[in-house]
Amino acid sequence: MKSKRALLFVLTLIMIISCMSGCGKKPVDEQGDTGDKQGEKEEKIEITYWVPFAANEYINTLDDSLMYKELEERTGVHVKFIHPAEGQEEEQFHIMIASDKLPDVIQTYIGEYKGGVDKAISDGVYLRLNELIEKNAPNFKKLREDDEELARQTITDEGNIYAFPVIGEDKNEPAWWGPVVRKDWLDELGLEEPTTIDEWHNMLKQFKEKKKADAPMTFNKNGIDSYGTIISAFGIGPGFYKKDNVVKYGPMEPEFKDYLATINKWYKEGLIDKDFVTRDRKGRDALISSGKTGAYITEYALVDQYTAAIKGTDPKAVFVPTVQPSLNKGENVHYRVTNERNGGYEAVITSSCKNPERVVKWFDYAYGKEGYLLFNYGIEGQSYTIVEGKPQFTDILLNNPDGLDYWTVCNKYKLDVGPYLRDYKAVPPFTKESLDCMDKWTKAETDYVLPPVNMTAEESEEYSEIMTEIDTFRKESVLKFIMGKEPLSKYDDYVGQLKKMRIEDAIKIYQASLDRYYNRKIK
Repeated sequence: MKSKRALLFVLTLIMIISCMSGCGKKPVDEQGDTGDKQGEKEEKIEITYWVPFAANEYINTLDDSLMYKELEERTGVHVKFIHPAEGQEEEQFHIMIASDKLPDVIQTYIGEYKGGVDKAISDGVYLRLNELIEKNAPNFKKLREDDEELARQTITDEGNIYAFPVIGEDKNEPAWWGPVVRKDWLDELGLEEPTTIDEWHNMLKQFKEKKKADAPMTFNKNGIDSYGTIISAFGIGPGFYKKDNVVKYGPMEPEFKDYLATINKWYKEGLIDKDFVTRDRKGRDALISSGKTGAYITEYALVDQYTAAIKGTDPKAVFVPTVQPSLNKGENVHYRVTNERNGGYEAVITSSCKNPERVVKWFDYAYGKEGYLLFNYGIEGQSYTIVEGKPQFTDILLNNPDGLDYWTVCNKYKLDVGPYLRDYKAVPPFTKESLDCMDKWTKAETDYVLPPVNMTAEESEEYSEIMTEIDTFRKESVLKFIMGKEPLSKYDDYVGQLKKMRIEDAIKIYQASLDRYYNRKIK
């Protein structure tokens, strides 16, 4: 009798243990490593993701991205993308925010929320991510801990971590925008690459007189390069800038009058495109590729394209970058294009998201080792292979069998820009000319460039009210001064009008925002 009871007890115990171990085990198809030590795959979920996207003949939507399909296999998160119509992104963002039907994730335009991201969080539209990141995003958390500037740029003045951005792998990424000139013309004329404003004037004059250039230099239609090329030589920025952490407005400083006088002289002498105000991008491209101009300002990625395009017109043509010019020989300038640690393309999680913990983990994958390779290079064996320990793109991207260029096909196999740890070198191999561009343009300093500050809701409203009117007045006035429709003797009247329009109040608002930026509690 005792032996029967003992046997019954043992059988019962075995059944209990079996049930307990079975309850904790996931189905076979859900097991496996998700990468970066994230453990077993969790139950599959679907999220909706609103993000602008430029479709082309090769990929119409990110739903067709092979990279995202692979990401789903690794993480168990299926993404349903929502792309606003091109050209209507901001309008559709506001319509979406005003509705009660929010997607789980919104990327880009998030700062357009009326009152800013802190207001969006207090209104219950965006989620505060601090605690979620602390528990679920070890890769992103470490990046912030290791880089004080990144930490400062990913938290608001009120202490809210609000989004996942693109983060450059290299803290000191080179400049990608600057001046370019015709090297073959310089050689023919016996000129050195120009480094000062006077040397630029002499070069452009000889381009016009001896090379018969219709437009010795192409020029920004607003009269000021937004990244500071040329105007930085005068010791100011193109708009708001800082000097010793004091905010200033370039287009009202005394040095701005000197800049206007210089460009007005160049315009009168026919050294810049006489139709620069009405010339669109295609028109400027045509000037460059037809050999009618000898100097322009652009991004490094286009220099090779312009070189290839002009070969049909002038096989001897050679474009080379030059340093941003200064006023005096040997001086350096203090304003150029920068690559902020928070590179933008920020994605927020909305209050509609039912599983924010999983979404945070999903985003965090893109900042780890495996995610880094996937987002930057795609799938190994398909879009890249490892050669001597480094990833290299395959011909599917570099010599596409359909004859399409890298930029057309890249988003099908990897992601060009978005929330991930980005390797700026993860593009077709840089040519010598591209490397030369980055080297020369990066010689300019960035200490006058303002960091990405946050304004309060009240400040933002007041600032927008002030600057909307000022921007219109400044653009019109600058063009009048450059084209000689308004004499420079009226410069003081122009500055006086800016003050009447409350530019000094806008400067105070920017200064308060900058002060808070440097005082942020970043942890």
